[in-house]
Amino acid sequence: MTYMFKKAKIKFEMRLLFFPIFCFLMLSCQINENDLHNSTWKIYKKNSYEFRDVISFDNMVLMNDTIFLNEEPVYQIIAYRNRYFMDEFLTIKNLKTHNSATYIKK
Repeated sequence: MTYMFKKAKIKFEMRLLFFPIFCFLMLSCQINENDLHNSTWKIYKKNSYEFRDVISFDNMVLMNDTIFLNEEPVYQIIAYRNRYFMDEFLTIKNLKTHNSATYIKK
């Protein structure tokens, strides 16, 4: 085998390895609206007392990264972390006060 052929083969193998990992990460970072609605979220960390200790999203609507209550935007989702086979964390920001809190799924 020539040097150029080996180099091209290695590059192709790296792409084959990268693509499934990339797809897995993209799909695992999405927030499922059913996960929000069908579970209870308990406070994990907050920087203000305006957030409740437990939050339920049953009365709220999720559109992209914004959570609406009574057709008005209330919260923005900053981060969603999923530790596989363990816990799920959701960090939200109040759109009026810009304070944030992190909740853990229970």
